[in-house]
Amino acid sequence: MVDRPVRTYRAHRWIAGVSFALVLTAVSASGQQGVPPTAPQARRADLERFRTEFLERDRAYSAENRRLATARLATLERALDTLSRVGLELEIARIVALADNGHTTAIAGPRSRRYYRVPLRLVPFGDQFFVLRADTAHADLLGARLAAIDGRPMAELIEVARTLAGGTTAWRDRSAAFFFESPEQMRALGVTSAAEAATYRFELAGGRAVNRRLVAEPPNGRRDRFPGSRWMYPPDGGADGPWQALLSAEQAPWALRDPGTPFRWRAAPELDGLVIEFRQNRNAPDHPIAAFQGEMTDEIRQRRPRHLVVDMRMNGGGDLNTTRDFFRSLPTLVPGRIFVLTSPWTFSAAISSVGYLKQAGADRVTVVGEMVGDRLEFWAEGSVVELSYTGAALLYATERHDYRTGCRPYPDCHGPVVRNPISVPSLAPEIAAPWTIEAYRAGRDPAMEAVAAALSRGR
Repeated sequence: MVDRPVRTYRAHRWIAGVSFALVLTAVSASGQQGVPPTAPQARRADLERFRTEFLERDRAYSAENRRLATARLATLERALDTLSRVGLELEIARIVALADNGHTTAIAGPRSRRYYRVPLRLVPFGDQFFVLRADTAHADLLGARLAAIDGRPMAELIEVARTLAGGTTAWRDRSAAFFFESPEQMRALGVTSAAEAATYRFELAGGRAVNRRLVAEPPNGRRDRFPGSRWMYPPDGGADGPWQALLSAEQAPWALRDPGTPFRWRAAPELDGLVIEFRQNRNAPDHPIAAFQGEMTDEIRQRRPRHLVVDMRMNGGGDLNTTRDFFRSLPTLVPGRIFVLTSPWTFSAAISSVGYLKQAGADRVTVVGEMVGDRLEFWAEGSVVELSYTGAALLYATERHDYRTGCRPYPDCHGPVVRNPISVPSLAPEIAAPWTIEAYRAGRDPAMEAVAAALSRGR
């Protein structure tokens, strides 16, 4: 098991890099035959299944964190009859998060359907959260920074939200907005006083503070369950309904256009290059990834660009085997530099792809943007466990990935990574270019600006 220090915060088969969008397709409504169990029976059945089908299978917990998780589960069992369903589900999520592993998770998106949720959508930029979607009644809040909820400052709220997910701090924040958007979930953890509404404090772009009592919408099994990255894209005319967005399709930079297209490319004569964007590492309907990579190889050979930009910022993962050979081949296809764009949304198999590219191209490959969404050593592979009473969807991890040493010290690494190792000292950005709210609001792309600046300086 990974030997990591204990971290605490106050308050089918899956291959590496299963994207959470793919995981969600495997989450189905649980049903039972015959006489339904009573609530106490159902609660205890959830905990028993959690123990045997999740906790005993997941291998990401350090020895100390597993002892903590086991103790927390015992405490939960003793308090079982005093908790609401949402309280039970969130405490299970907190026990899951003790693994401190991004792939070991109680998936927040499906959970958001079961509880009250306010009519706006929040996205993190750095460690601050901003409104990128809102219904018509609250469209004046688009672009506003969330400052407090029911008088609780964001620093305190973020610490609570981070107890519900594992992995890096930035990765934990990718699912924190689902918590902030739900007064019912926050009430269960003592943050708000009411389940159906809360008073949110925002700071508008000009600095003016606004207090707004937001009444939440009731649970809805048909509510969208997009990952938080979806709200970075402008509306596509279908998924947003009557809601409004901070960024329109006309304002958006190229990287955020056409949200329904999984793989894209464009010529970039201003860079003497070509830009390739991967938003996932797996096939999509009518979009086989192998065909796209074959097309890209042909285009590069015909166009002969000097440089390449590979955009992985919105790629949540998939299957590392689908892109490995292509990414390893890229340095042989161009004579100049390759820039790979990353962000905290870059996760799982997307990280694997970046690792293969950096390993193959060494100093010719420059990482631009923000740190990827996981460490270079993590656990993945596993399956989803669904709990019938709470409805929780839990993803456990069973195989190690180590991209710093190439898995050489470990006999328990994922087979494809053992056979095709990745060994890179770091994937930290060599050119920092975070997507700030100011750049986003203006329709600018800081990473592409950084690439252009680097080439102009001949760096």
